[in-house]
Amino acid sequence: MIYRPFGKTGWRVSQIGVGCWQFGGAIMLDGKPDGWPGVNDDDSIAVVRRALELGINFFDTADMYGWGHSEEVLGRALKDGLTAVGGRDRVYIASKVGFWHDENGQRTLNESRDYIIAACEASLRRLQLTHLDLYQCHLWRTERWPEFLDAFERLQKAGKIRQFGVSTNDFDMVQRFDERQGLAAVQANYNLLDHRAETALLPYCRARGIAFIARGPLAMGKLGGRMTANTKFDANDIRTKWLAPESREAFERDMTIVDRLRPIAAKNGYTLAQFALKYVLTHVAVSITIAGTKTHTQLEDSVSSTFLPPLTTDELAAIAAARQID
Repeated sequence: MIYRPFGKTGWRVSQIGVGCWQFGGAIMLDGKPDGWPGVNDDDSIAVVRRALELGINFFDTADMYGWGHSEEVLGRALKDGLTAVGGRDRVYIASKVGFWHDENGQRTLNESRDYIIAACEASLRRLQLTHLDLYQCHLWRTERWPEFLDAFERLQKAGKIRQFGVSTNDFDMVQRFDERQGLAAVQANYNLLDHRAETALLPYCRARGIAFIARGPLAMGKLGGRMTANTKFDANDIRTKWLAPESREAFERDMTIVDRLRPIAAKNGYTLAQFALKYVLTHVAVSITIAGTKTHTQLEDSVSSTFLPPLTTDELAAIAAARQID
């Protein structure tokens, strides 16, 4: 495994981390699917333990993934797995806070200092840990960022978290969470289909020594190599929203770009997934990318991408051309 600095924290993290959203399984939120069906806890635990064997040392979850179930599964996997890799201080565990639900399954935003502190304690219980390495605001947008910062600072002083971050694509939000200069990490979308982070977020993080966690490197499967414009999804799969009338055109546009990218990847013997991950890792400001994975095969394919050479200038130019659609 190849490791990179995690911003100004002094940590060295594996280039590939494990995103644990899928471990939570399928849930309904606001009357719509918001999870991943067909996920087995034993398989998820096996993926975590295989990741540890491969040298992966960063796992990212959230309390809303399966309403805490992802954290529970990760906690079970780590209980014995940490001993095998030399103990708790060899692995970095990240979680998030902010979203929850009411008794009717409607999304709630929880932004008070007291709630955040209580939610952290609940996450630690589910994970069977005494502290989190990284605790992140999960809200895409909030006007109550001072309460998040107050809570994070209190949790740091209590030894419950080591560092804090924010998970958002909103550059203004990042600046607000960095106003006390304690922001350790930003998690945002970054992949071959969505490269908006290159405009402001990535340069800002690099200049400020803030770790950048690239989420969605495979665009929820669009860049995994098997999906086409005709792919159908389980009714409980969050990706069914792509097939709705208001989203179908954007989905088909993305898949047109994917079809243009396939031969660029194949030219040098890469799978599409390897090519997508290598694109993300080529950017100098990226600290780590977290790929959601359900199987050993997917995990091992992701890890193999770290040993491929950076994309060339010609390959980057070909990617830019493939993304141009009138």
